Amino acid sequence: MTPRLSIFEILRSAVAALARNWGRAVLTSLSMVMGTASLVLVVVTGISGRNYTLDQIRGIGSNLIYVYYEASEAASGITILSDKLSFDDVRAIQAIHEGVRKAAPVVLDYDSVVIKGNPRVITLIGTTPDYQMVRSIQVLEGRFIDSEDERSRSKVCLITEPLFRKLQFDPFYKGSLTLHGINFSVIGVFRERVSTFGESEVSDHSVIIPVSVIRYFKQNDTVDSIYISAESLEWVPPLTTEIRQLLTLRHRKQSSYKVDNLTEILKAANKISLGLTLVLLVIAAISLLASGIGIMNVMLITVTERTREIGIKMAAGARRRVLLIEFLVEALILSGGGGLVGILLGISVPFSVRFFAPSIAIEIPAMAIVLGFGVTLAVGLTFGMVPAVRASRLNPVEALRHE
Repeated sequence: MTPRLSIFEILRSAVAALARNWGRAVLTSLSMVMGTASLVLVVVTGISGRNYTLDQIRGIGSNLIYVYYEASEAASGITILSDKLSFDDVRAIQAIHEGVRKAAPVVLDYDSVVIKGNPRVITLIGTTPDYQMVRSIQVLEGRFIDSEDERSRSKVCLITEPLFRKLQFDPFYKGSLTLHGINFSVIGVFRERVSTFGESEVSDHSVIIPVSVIRYFKQNDTVDSIYISAESLEWVPPLTTEIRQLLTLRHRKQSSYKVDNLTEILKAANKISLGLTLVLLVIAAISLLASGIGIMNVMLITVTERTREIGIKMAAGARRRVLLIEFLVEALILSGGGGLVGILLGISVPFSVRFFAPSIAIEIPAMAIVLGFGVTLAVGLTFGMVPAVRASRLNPVEALRHE
């Protein structure tokens, strides 16, 4: 009967063959190490970067809807007071029965404050207590304005963190600011939860005051913008449409209002992150293919060097299938060993980032590990097939004559 070898015997023989040329085996596996590490890092970076970007946008307010008057005199011919947004519009939006969680008006004004002998332009933001939740405002010190401040028209304010740092070094600062000739007590320091890079009404030198107080400085009852927080993300699209229709009914048809949300920005950011991840995956895949070609070349050289050995095994009764499996196992050991080391290297880098930058959330999904190791084995199996088939198809007589 033809002798049959167990898989353990085949594995032992493959390991022994690789051990005879361990230096070449290590160098060959090194290319797989780098390729697999690159693949794991790409997946981890892509997913973590995507989540970070989306979290930054959600920090502004994924349920946020913003409204402002956008028609200009050039576009509409004549702008009249009734075209502008008003507090009645805010109350009408708040009265929507379903979907609206909070709505906050914003009235802007500007003044100049002398800090350390230099005049600074200050942006005054008049709003209500709901503004903190709607705009994801973070109070660093003190408190936010409340309904009592608004009702009693208290002369209180919150200042931004950069402005607070500058005022701390001003010898004349005593915990209050003079705006439009009125002394305001500073009750808190705030910042946006995530940076909007100057694309919002909040600047480095901004002050929040009750909307009932800022109306002293405005000649009319208009509102510059309205921020609405929906009950959930699912409510954002229908509410956006409903608010747009509501404003159209309440104002002239010639008026134009911007009613928008961050849903499209979230979708665009998601697509961009996915596209970048796919590009990096292609680059990592090319690296793995190059590693696979290296394994194939080394295995072909190995087959040539061991031609006489293969002939002796065939003469002793070794089946072609056994030789095929043995050389495939050698290729899988080269690729799988390099893949395991590459995975360890690929996840150690993100883990080390956590020690140096704890604020950065690095997610290491199991998919990255499974994908990295699976692709590595697939590369070893694919590129190891050619030399394995060549070894199994050698003529025993010619192989024995090989020097």
